[in-house]
Amino acid sequence: MGNDIAIFLDLDNLVIGARDANLNFDINLIINEIKQRTGGRVVLRRAYSGNLRQDQKLMKEMAAAGFTMQSAVSLNNFGKNLIDMYLVVDTMDTLIDSQGYDTYVIVTGDRDFLPLIHTLRKRGKYVIGMGLKHTTSESLMGLCDEYIYYEDMLPVPPLTENEVESLLVKAVNGLLTGDERVRASVVKERMIELSGGQFGRLQYSDTSFSKFLGRHADIIALEKDGTTTYVRRTADNTTQLELYRRYRSALKKQKLRVVPPRTRLVLLKETIEILQQEADLEWHELVERLAARHPNDEQTSRNIINAMIVLARRAGVVRTLKGKTLSTAPVLLALEGPKAYQEGVIRCDMTYLEAIRDLPEPFDTTEVALAIYDQPGYAPYINQLVARLDAARPNGAA
Repeated sequence: MGNDIAIFLDLDNLVIGARDANLNFDINLIINEIKQRTGGRVVLRRAYSGNLRQDQKLMKEMAAAGFTMQSAVSLNNFGKNLIDMYLVVDTMDTLIDSQGYDTYVIVTGDRDFLPLIHTLRKRGKYVIGMGLKHTTSESLMGLCDEYIYYEDMLPVPPLTENEVESLLVKAVNGLLTGDERVRASVVKERMIELSGGQFGRLQYSDTSFSKFLGRHADIIALEKDGTTTYVRRTADNTTQLELYRRYRSALKKQKLRVVPPRTRLVLLKETIEILQQEADLEWHELVERLAARHPNDEQTSRNIINAMIVLARRAGVVRTLKGKTLSTAPVLLALEGPKAYQEGVIRCDMTYLEAIRDLPEPFDTTEVALAIYDQPGYAPYINQLVARLDAARPNGAA
């Protein structure tokens, strides 16, 4: 069965937004992306602008790409609203036209088109939105069946070998704190994320990525477990960890894993919200509630969630009642009031801090900031927590 596609392009929204972001506008990128994603044929191509005379070169490019152009003469500064109306009316006309379209591509970030997208979806049409990251309305993006950022389609220069190696080191350092291991696929996704997409998914298939990792035996060691490839640090890299990584490794051995800061704060907030609404949830039920909020998120696994709840219990943010096992123990919120979350954050951080101060390692607030928050800029905050801990200790305590 075919997939006929109609494209309606709010040219002013995209072109002006691209110029503001110092991006080149290329209509062929849009056409090729739509064809590749849908496997269909683009039957209808229409673009709308408040001033077609503004850029003749662009108009020629649009015509060469097969677009029919529609402009509006600006009257009393209502030209923009008028051209938006033309786009809506033309789109609605196709719903009663003899030619039916299966997929509609609405190229805009303007939330004024929400009713149009809602109507198209009610009629059973698949709607793809497209726009720029800094001008796209979140509500519009959420209503589309699929949304594509124009920036993600732009070609990026290939990374040099030195840049790729540096990227691998950064990814591994962020994922591993000691001698544990992580799936190679997770390393790959982290490298893609850290590079903003320059380390491309298509550039390295699973097979070639394993070969790529094999060329860096001085940085990482590979292990095969069935069909899954795992990455470890090399023995030399493990013994020469920076101080903040030694902090993390030592805490993990004490069953006090340092949960990544952004994930930690999100999970802590959600834990408090859930327990404020539902009393006496069992531990495993709380884990499932939190996991359900982060489906398909490898950075928020059940192991991470368990580590977060363990931290919250050690910090006195939650308490558990007696159960047959920890999994069946009821979990209760131990904090009250409108600032329970803020107090919870401080208590968790102080729990980490107190455990680090008890380690045989030298104590350094900048390294502690890196261990807990991944950023040295948190050192002044760590100093405040240290002062708070010292004030709470009996006189003369070390």
